[in-house]
Amino acid sequence: MGDRHHRPNLRKGGQEPDFQFENRGLWGILKAVHSYLTGQTEATLQDFYSGKKVLGNDFTPEQIREWYSLEENACFEIYEHGKKRMPNNDWLHWSCGFRWALGQRHSLGKVLGLGSGNAEEFRPIEKWIEHLYIVESAEGYFQDGKTITYKKARPDGVLDFPDEFFDTQAAIAVLHHIPNISSVLRELFRTLKRGGVCLIKEPITSLGPWHLPRKRGLAPCERGFPQKWLQDELETIGFHMIHKTLFEFPPLRHLRDRFGVDTYNSKFWVWIDQVACQCLGWNYRYYRRRWLEKLAPSYAFFVCQKPDA
Repeated sequence: MGDRHHRPNLRKGGQEPDFQFENRGLWGILKAVHSYLTGQTEATLQDFYSGKKVLGNDFTPEQIREWYSLEENACFEIYEHGKKRMPNNDWLHWSCGFRWALGQRHSLGKVLGLGSGNAEEFRPIEKWIEHLYIVESAEGYFQDGKTITYKKARPDGVLDFPDEFFDTQAAIAVLHHIPNISSVLRELFRTLKRGGVCLIKEPITSLGPWHLPRKRGLAPCERGFPQKWLQDELETIGFHMIHKTLFEFPPLRHLRDRFGVDTYNSKFWVWIDQVACQCLGWNYRYYRRRWLEKLAPSYAFFVCQKPDA
């Protein structure tokens, strides 16, 4: 990105905006609940827990705006205004995504980072990026530069770019924070050039129950997607699937989170993780209530292409 011999600092600073929930603190934000979930039970949410439907995908504009207000700055707050160290997933992102996007190309061209915060996921590919456009809800990350431009994410999910504008797109663990997922996927398809590549990395579990208080560290509305549903939706919209990786065996994630081991920036640990996920793929389910049910892949990395014709 820019001069290939100079590694730019992609961490973003800037002044903090006025948050809607600032006076309530981090725990106040994380305890907030979307009105749709108030009074719901496991039984009333069964269509979502079973994977037949995706929570939020058929919300009204008002419900979408409420969701957006709850999620807008939640991750920014969880990571202490962008100052808290995030896990390094560089090898995973390269091996499962970026190397497939690069392929035989000499440049990734104009790149969209959807919800990319401080842009750290682009570390492995900086030298191949012509210009990076980040669409982000948390304005605390915004800091434009010579080769990076920030735009505020819209609640309705519309991307303020022309048709077929981007050569490459990356939505790295962001779509599960968005309610109207189908609309956003269609926007990604619309703004991607023919032959362009879109990378999507998402959790494929419910991320716990929604009818109970959320675990500490989870944003108010985030939920993953049923694996089959997400792949079917991408193909229905028109994407061609180049490659798919199932990963994140929960014990290895705990090793990372509890002991600070960057398991997903290690060729060895990524290999171990994928072997475990392949062996236990039969145990996959979207909604996991017992610990044995959690011994299965919990994330998917999709490499999608917009067909040339």
